[in-house]
Amino acid sequence: MRISDIKSSDWDTTASEYSKVPLEGPLLIPCKRMIDALQNALSFSSATTILDIGCGPGTAISLLIEDYGHHIPPGTRLVATDYSAGMVAETRARRDSKIRAGGDNANCWDRLDTLVVDAQDLSPFPSNSVSHIMGSLVYFMLPDPMKGLIEAHRVLQAGGVFACTSWAKVEWMELLVQAAQKVRPVVKDNNSTQPRETSLIPTHWKDAAGVREELEAAGFRDVHTEYVEFNWAVEDNSRFAEMMCTSSNPGSKMVLGDLIAEEQYHVRKEYAKILEENRNVCKGVAVLGVGRK
Repeated sequence: MRISDIKSSDWDTTASEYSKVPLEGPLLIPCKRMIDALQNALSFSSATTILDIGCGPGTAISLLIEDYGHHIPPGTRLVATDYSAGMVAETRARRDSKIRAGGDNANCWDRLDTLVVDAQDLSPFPSNSVSHIMGSLVYFMLPDPMKGLIEAHRVLQAGGVFACTSWAKVEWMELLVQAAQKVRPVVKDNNSTQPRETSLIPTHWKDAAGVREELEAAGFRDVHTEYVEFNWAVEDNSRFAEMMCTSSNPGSKMVLGDLIAEEQYHVRKEYAKILEENRNVCKGVAVLGVGRK
């Protein structure tokens, strides 16, 4: 199974689980860096429409409003989209909760539109209509990433900015693969073992130079790429192992889906042990790409 084979229904299943992941988790640092890069390239104070592609449960839009909400003009349109109806529903629920709680001092949540939209088909948005586009950990998972990038370029206004992130290293998933390999080694036809693969992220999306080439091929100019590195410190290795091994996340299911319950139990034990040996720290490396139309 390739990562691009994951269907919207797979994300629907895990949407409510994703919404409970704290913002200080693995998405925080790459996501904040992506938003800061957009601001540095073109201030949100000049935004006409800000479009979040692959919004998930609303992580990026939450950080945007939290950090820059007071810079966004009152007339700016905010739109969060995802091809998973479940994820869009979670973003909508987060918006409604913020409004009810009175936590919308910048009046951004109140004007946030949420739409079920495929990143490869942005037909709801006219050409040259959006000033800022962000896509956190989404484009590398598309069946046709270039189609998605070309669509993003189309809807951007001249001088508008685009930023996206992809994964270069996801150690918490690599450790899950190691644990699964210890419990049930994958056997090739010649009876030698090989490690399970986690996400099959396309090689060029794991590389800063490769991401630059993708963005430039889609028509973006002034492209900048960089690596964003961070450590995810885990407080309770046993609880973390339980979470990783019972998660409905499509990535975890790709690794563990063919294991029976007893094997999955032993994977949890192995994962906790490996994590402890790793000093309860998982390294993450994201690739940030920024370009202008």
